[in-house]
Amino acid sequence: MSITEKLNNISEYLSSSKKVMGKSVIDVEKIKEMLEEVRGNLPRELEQSELIISQKESILNDASEEAEKLTAETSQHCENLIAQAQSRADEIVSQDEIVAVAEKRADEIVSQAEKTKEDTMEVVEHNKNEIMSRASAMQEESENYSSQRRKDADQYAKEVLFSLEERLSLSLAQIRKGLETMESGNKTPEEKVA
Repeated sequence: MSITEKLNNISEYLSSSKKVMGKSVIDVEKIKEMLEEVRGNLPRELEQSELIISQKESILNDASEEAEKLTAETSQHCENLIAQAQSRADEIVSQDEIVAVAEKRADEIVSQAEKTKEDTMEVVEHNKNEIMSRASAMQEESENYSSQRRKDADQYAKEVLFSLEERLSLSLAQIRKGLETMESGNKTPEEKVA
């Protein structure tokens, strides 16, 4: 049973309490027992909120690891392309009759490979930043939701406890008044004059 349901039970119990001489009679021990149940559930509700935050942090960590893995793989692939281009360029240059053309082509290949690497790295970095931004937003949203749930639960508990306190105060005042009435009714006429 949730905290809200337990607090609703307390409120219903107070509303349905027996009336004696037009006044509510409340079993204080039962109310204390019900309040202890509410207090016992508070840590569970908070643990659930913390679990949600932990899951969001796990998603953020997974997204960061995936982005780093993608960056490393892309960088390695680009470096392999550059190495292949350089190797091919070295082969072409080794042929004496086309040395000039080979050098020019090799420079173009290396330049193109460098540009491809830069373009790819920009895309990967952009994707990584976007993943991190989304994960951060999810974590912040989760923390806000958890914080709001805690505040709402605290506010509701305060309202129920203040209402209970007012009813208990009224009941105590009525009991005192009844005792005073009984004591003044039991006095002899001589005691009343004195």
